[in-house]
Order: sequence, then C-alpha cells, then structure tokens
Amino acid sequence: MREDHYIEDVKRLVSALVSIACLFTSIPISHAHSDGVFTIHEVSEKAAPNATLELQKDPTGGFNVHVVTNNFVWRPEQASKKHVSGEGHAHVYLDGRKIMRIYSEWFHLNTFQFSTRAGEQLLSIEFVGNDHAPYTYQGNPIGSEQIINVPRDEIQPVSTTRVGASTLGTVFIAILLITGLFWRRFRAKQ
Repeated sequence: MREDHYIEDVKRLVSALVSIACLFTSIPISHAHSDGVFTIHEVSEKAAPNATLELQKDPTGGFNVHVVTNNFVWRPEQASKKHVSGEGHAHVYLDGRKIMRIYSEWFHLNTFQFSTRAGEQLLSIEFVGNDHAPYTYQGNPIGSEQIINVPRDEIQPVSTTRVGASTLGTVFIAILLITGLFWRRFRAKQ
C-alpha cells in the first residue's frame, strides 16, 4: 500500500517537472517585435510611402544605412500605439530574418551582431504603422531592399559550446527519469 502512494507521488512529481521543462523549452526567443500581426494598412499608390536605401561601408564594420523616404513620417514616440495613416516606423530584415526596428532615417547595420554567414545577403526594410501592422499596396508590403556583401571577418563566430533551451530541457527530463528509476529501485530494496 505504501508503495502505491510512492508511485503516485513519483508520477505527480515527474509530471510537474516535465510540465515545467516543457514550459521553459517552448518559450520563444524574443526578437525586435512579434511577427504575429493580423492587421495591414492597405494604401493607394498616391499615399504609399516609398524609400531608397543608401549604404555606406562603416570603417569599423557593418554599414551605415540612410533610408530616404517620401510620404512617411517617422514617429518613434508613437510606437506600439494607435495607427495614424502615413506615420510609423520600419522593421529591418536581413536575409528574411527580422533583426530590429528603426525609428528614423539613419541606422547602423552591425553585421557582426546580425550576420551568421559571409557573402551577399538581402537587406530590406518594411514600413509599418505605429501599431506594427505593415503598410501594403495591392497586398504587397511597402519598403525597400538592397543586396549587401558581408565580409567574412564581420560575421558572428559560430559557437560550438552554445546549448539551446530544448537541449537543456531534454537533459533535464532524462536526469529526472533516471533519478526516478534509481529511487524506485532503492525504495524497493527497503
């Protein structure tokens, strides 16, 4: 009878620990902002913002980027607030991966921070409203893009010692299961 209570207690403990481990291994890594936007701001061709990217190689690494715009008002103080037509900020993507928000026409692209490979990569910006919803024209996001060439000495070093959360969660669960088995055998011998 005592062993039945013990088994039930171990089951509850393992269940609780597995739930906690799953919680920690499923937490998404936070980026510049969620891509889960469901709203869009469709605009006419006349009202559509437009941009040109002017890039200058920074002698210390990366690129200084000038976003030359028309029909758009940068409103950093209104970020994450109510949409007002024609104003907002921009989201920046490198090779299709969102890397940051920008709130004015100039920003520094730190390739050491954001590039994981050398060579040609697509840098793009997308205009969004204060509420982070993209401006679109005929269903297509409005922004600008340009190919950049990232030198090999300006990329993130690949770490072989980095362990992800899911790996840690798996190790944690394995340790719990092995400990439970040993504990069960130990209790059975008593």
